[in-house]
Amino acid sequence: MQKPTKKHLEHLHATGQEMSLHGGFVAGDLLRAAVYGANDGIVTTFAVVAGVAGAQLSADVILILGIANMIADGLSMGIGDYLGSVSEEKFKQRQLSMEAWEYKKIPEIEQEEIFQMYREKGYSADDAKKLVEIHAKNPDHMVELGFQSEMGAVPERAEHLWRTGVATFAAFVVAGALPLLPYMVAAVGVPVAARMQFPISIGMTLAALFLVGSLRTRLTGGSWWKNGLEILGVGSIAAVAAYVLGVLVERFIV
Repeated sequence: MQKPTKKHLEHLHATGQEMSLHGGFVAGDLLRAAVYGANDGIVTTFAVVAGVAGAQLSADVILILGIANMIADGLSMGIGDYLGSVSEEKFKQRQLSMEAWEYKKIPEIEQEEIFQMYREKGYSADDAKKLVEIHAKNPDHMVELGFQSEMGAVPERAEHLWRTGVATFAAFVVAGALPLLPYMVAAVGVPVAARMQFPISIGMTLAALFLVGSLRTRLTGGSWWKNGLEILGVGSIAAVAAYVLGVLVERFIV
C-alpha cells in the first residue's frame, strides 16, 4: 500500500477523514460518541438549571435535580448507545450470514448482483465481467462484496462495543457538570455570591457549547467556528425555553 503523501494527509485532516489512517474507525466512533454525549450533557443539564432558576427555587434544588438528571440521563444514553451498537452488529452479522447462504445456494444470482454493482460504478460490461470472474475465485470475498452491494457498508466486525457507551456516559457527565459547577463549589464552601451563580453557569455553558460544537469539525469537517455557533445557537434555544417555562411555572402554579 502506497504511503499517503503530506498533501493527501493535509486533505484528510481538513475533511476530518484522517481517523481512518490512525486507529481506524474505532477512534472515530469514540470521538463521535464523546462529542454528542458532551453536547447532550451540557444542554440537558443546563435546561434543568435554567428551568429551576426561572422558577426561583433554591440552589439546593438546582443541585439535587441537576445531578440526578445528569447521572440518570448519562446512564440512559450510555446504555442506549451500547445496546444500539450491539443490535447493529447483530444485524450486520445476520445479513452477512444470509449473503453466505445465498452465494452457496444461488451463486449465479449473487454474481449477477456484483456484476451490476460494477456496472453502476461505471465499469464496462467486459471489465465488470472480468472483475466478477476474478473475485469469484475467493467465495468469502464475493460474500463481502454482496453485503457491500446490498448494505452499502463494509462488513467489518466491530469489537469492544462497550467503549462507545462508556465514552458517551463519561462525556455526558463531565460536560453536564459544567453548568452545575458554580453551585457545586458554593455548596462546598467556596465563596460564590448567590446572585452570580446563575450568570456564571450561563457563561460556562455557552463556552462549553461552542467548544463542543467546534470539536464536531473533527467529524463533519467544515468551519470550526460555524459548527461552534450552530451548537451554541441550538443549545441557547433549549436553555431559553427551559428558563421561560420555569418562570411560567413559578408564576401560575407555585
